[in-house]
Amino acid sequence: MPYLTGMFLLLSAAAVVIATLLYASARQVSAELPALEEQFSRYRSRETSMPGVLPPHDKLVALQSQVLALNGLTGTAGQSLPLLLARLEKLIPDRVWLVSLQYRAREGETKLVAEADRAELLTEFMDRLDRSGHFSQVLLTRQAQRSEDAKHAIQFEIQLREKS
Repeated sequence: MPYLTGMFLLLSAAAVVIATLLYASARQVSAELPALEEQFSRYRSRETSMPGVLPPHDKLVALQSQVLALNGLTGTAGQSLPLLLARLEKLIPDRVWLVSLQYRAREGETKLVAEADRAELLTEFMDRLDRSGHFSQVLLTRQAQRSEDAKHAIQFEIQLREKS
């Protein structure tokens, strides 16, 4: 009998703890509910304002040809700068830093200066650029050593030409 009573008290205490946790969780969810409802209503209003149907294929083709014509008038031939930076971010090894970047979109050329504490890292960077398939030309135009305090760094000036 005492074991049965002890087990009953233990189960009752566990039930009280679980009920208290459930009550606290329910209060927290209830407190968050108005903010979630407002966020949901904003999402729904934004969803209904967007068109659900795309224009026909022939209109899309005409629009694409107009965009190409406008790009031809502006002379922009290369990729956008954010796209170039995203590609460089994926290709640059750890412990290599870009010191400067000159981008000429019309010519599809980029000149960058990269710096590292070891030449092997810069060689690896050039190899990654060459193997990426995004550039038709990867040239080392200048190599320099820079010393500041007790730190030594190597800089590569690299010229890139985008594939057409």
